[in-house]
Amino acid sequence: MTLNEIQYKLQELKDRGFIETHRKGPTGIGHTLEQELQLAETNLAIPDIGGRIELKANRKKSGSMVTLFTFNRSVWQVPQKEVIETFGYTDEKGRQALYSTVFHNNPNPQNLKIKIDRTAHKVHLCHKETILGTWSIFTIVGKFVTKLERLMVVFADARINEESGKEEFHFNEAYLLDKPEPDNFLNAFEKGLIAIDVRMYLKPTGAVRNHGTGFRIDERNIPKLYEKRKQIV
Repeated sequence: MTLNEIQYKLQELKDRGFIETHRKGPTGIGHTLEQELQLAETNLAIPDIGGRIELKANRKKSGSMVTLFTFNRSVWQVPQKEVIETFGYTDEKGRQALYSTVFHNNPNPQNLKIKIDRTAHKVHLCHKETILGTWSIFTIVGKFVTKLERLMVVFADARINEESGKEEFHFNEAYLLDKPEPDNFLNAFEKGLIAIDVRMYLKPTGAVRNHGTGFRIDERNIPKLYEKRKQIV
């Protein structure tokens, strides 16, 4: 599918107005867009702009956060079990757990916060002055650049149909994003637009189950991370 073809299909979708979701729940918007574009995957093969492009669909006013990537390898300066036991809580399944979203210089309910050291090229997860985990800026920026090198993001107004009770989407805005910019990524971190999401708990054996530490952003702010932003619808 060429860029002209995808623009034509997206313009057709816009002209159709609100479309009933093809699936209930938060993933309905992405699934509906894929089905309407007749895609089997969440990416597009667009040869005239250099190959495969990841596709994301977003509700305009949702304010929900999406995971850019996860990275957890060899980052913990304090053992994960100790972190869970010190800062965690008992979850609904009776497990000692720590699911916590953390922003730069803005302590959360567990008093966890992110500190960025540009001189040492480090991002730290801290409790007060104690460093719990450390990520290399080069590593996480590299992860961001390679995983999300090109992105097509499609925005939709969403509403609930009063008669059917089902969600409907009006896909009416789309951007082609290229050249993820490392400085934009770090600036977003410092402005509190990107969060680190800690997601782990203790098994009955006492072993740690870590779902992967996520780097997350409000989906409406994704275009701010890129040098090139071209509106195509």
